[in-house]
Amino acid sequence: MTEIKRIRKNREVALEKLDDAMDKWGPERIKMDHALEKSKNIFLDSYYNYKNQKISEKEFLQITDNFAQTLILEDKMTKKIRKILSPLDAEFQKSCKKIYDWEDNHE
Repeated sequence: MTEIKRIRKNREVALEKLDDAMDKWGPERIKMDHALEKSKNIFLDSYYNYKNQKISEKEFLQITDNFAQTLILEDKMTKKIRKILSPLDAEFQKSCKKIYDWEDNHE
């Protein structure tokens, strides 16, 4: 196998690993995005209602707490996903760079 074929194969494998990891987290990420958007909308509605004195401070604080908990969960998920995807992406980018460098040197 020639050097460029080996490099391209390594890039292909790295891309497959990255794609597989992204596919694994995709549905959960989408679900979290929907939950976050819903929680944000509830929070904003409650804020306006609280400012217009349509809901109590206690109710507003409860909704605020729920929104904060959703933000915390989203942050934890994002960190977890980055922890997994970052090394895989770095491996893929490294393979791409090797191909670009090889092509630049063999033109």
